Amino acid sequence: VEWEKHYLHFMFTALSKANTLPEFSAEAVADGRQIVHYNNEDQSWVRSSLTEEDWTEAPALPPDSRDWFIHQMKTLSNCTNTQCSELHVLQRIIGCELKKLPDGTESLRAFDEYGFDGEDFITFNFGTLQWIDKNPKAKETKMKWDQQTERNEHLQHYLKTCMNWISTFNNTQKTPPDVHVFVRKAPDDQCKLVLSCLVTGFYPRD
Repeated sequence: VEWEKHYLHFMFTALSKANTLPEFSAEAVADGRQIVHYNNEDQSWVRSSLTEEDWTEAPALPPDSRDWFIHQMKTLSNCTNTQCSELHVLQRIIGCELKKLPDGTESLRAFDEYGFDGEDFITFNFGTLQWIDKNPKAKETKMKWDQQTERNEHLQHYLKTCMNWISTFNNTQKTPPDVHVFVRKAPDDQCKLVLSCLVTGFYPRD
């Protein structure tokens, strides 16, 4: 029996040493279609090939601003005076997924997940309003974010609103990924290099 699946994902990326790539990038994808993306030239969100009617019930942008996200990246990267000596990558994906069986059974997954330098970092527990550290480096962040009760309640409310909209879209078109490879020196051995691969914009995820 095949599932019917719908989803809404907001994806964010911040780079400590952007070089030719933007320091911050973000987009929202619903069932394989980009619905909005961040324009760095005028620092605004731009709708993508949707009519005004499509946005009637659309949820607002996720909590937390561009500057907040970049600040988190620089804090985790131990950057001083806004300068970062090495490349670091902070990624976030927030949204929800709805699966339906032919008998009408539905399954919902709502999430807010972060990755740092290519590894799972921290994720939001939708039910308990607490954060789960996925990496030893995330313990301090977990303690800090767990205490931000108002923000966590806002996140929970935001994820609940996601369910009211994802069934609007149903697009199974496959999209090839954008792949970028970065090189930085290993922190424990300056003679070694660490390769980080950043893959964005592909569908489906599996």
